Amino acid sequence: MHASPSPSVPSPVSSPVSSLPLVLVVPCYNEAHRLDGGAFQSALQQFPWLQLLFVDDGSTDDTARVLETLRAAAPDRIELLALARNGGKAEAVRRGLLHVATMRPDGLCGFWDADLSAPLTELPALRETLARRDDIQWVWGIRLRALGRHITRRPLRHYLGRLFATCSSLLLGIDSYDTQCGAKLFRCSPLLETALSEPFRSRWIFDVELLTRGQALLQCEGRRTIDDVVYEQPLAEWQHRAGSKVRSGDFFRALRELQLIRDARVRWRRAMAPAKTISSPSSHPPQP
Repeated sequence: MHASPSPSVPSPVSSPVSSLPLVLVVPCYNEAHRLDGGAFQSALQQFPWLQLLFVDDGSTDDTARVLETLRAAAPDRIELLALARNGGKAEAVRRGLLHVATMRPDGLCGFWDADLSAPLTELPALRETLARRDDIQWVWGIRLRALGRHITRRPLRHYLGRLFATCSSLLLGIDSYDTQCGAKLFRCSPLLETALSEPFRSRWIFDVELLTRGQALLQCEGRRTIDDVVYEQPLAEWQHRAGSKVRSGDFFRALRELQLIRDARVRWRRAMAPAKTISSPSSHPPQP
């Protein structure tokens, strides 16, 4: 997906991105033995604009203690959000992003997989795109295998991912190369907040559902599409990590969820679009 500037749409940015902190949501479920606390601490030292929000999704192991130890080491940079029961990654990410978006309406947020398949050193390049392109609201990392990039995936997972992307495009009409990469940044904005305002119907492919909700909201404006505000950016490095909770068989569950998302998008558009204006204050009113 490549977003192109729209000259009729004024910039949604109210302050320079370079001066804004980025709050990164990290969903965690039973990650006590996999979480690389040193990597997160190193990133905080390297990037003064970075803050972390760990969401403990009702873990039953020692994750809560591990996260509290991390928070205690940098209480001004790390926040914890503990969910009473396990609701799945989709709900953990939604709750975390919504928490940040409502608390920092003009800031930046994002989510990142706890296993750091995408290293945190990828953050500056994604953030720089938001700084350079004021027409872009969401920057999503993608795993594009090409010369000069270190993208290591299991072959079966790679080809199932390509097949899923094709099915998603055909069913929903959104031409995304890689929706499932767990490295995504956002501007905190009414568009994001409204798209997150109700739980996802999907457990496995909430990223696709988020795109679909954004598309529906933008269509209500009558001027922009999701392709105008989302930029898919190839990562320089991504490595498959052992212990992933996603299995190849989940591909077929994801296909069923695509149909659920397709069936729900008209209902969601009608129910949610009137809830909030997603244009910037100086934007032209929506077309009838």
